[in-house]
Amino acid sequence: MLNFVIYSLKALLTGLWALAIIAVLSLSPLPTDYQFYALTSAGVALLVHFIKFFTTKAKFKKQRGLAMNFVQTMLWGFGYWLPTFKAV
Repeated sequence: MLNFVIYSLKALLTGLWALAIIAVLSLSPLPTDYQFYALTSAGVALLVHFIKFFTTKAKFKKQRGLAMNFVQTMLWGFGYWLPTFKAV
């Protein structure tokens, strides 16, 4: 069940990032009213992932002995680091 949630989250975030990039490039098929919401959602997701990166970085390094990947955390959030915590 957890794998389903993680893969679903990654698929939804991939769609969100695609919509945000397309909206920035002004190629979006979405009406302009909805483009604002896509960009706002992407900005909020990035902010939350940024905060979560710094709050879980020490725990990740302590458990795994590895540095947490910043780009992966920004893209996938807990879809990146949660499976690693569950594996330990």
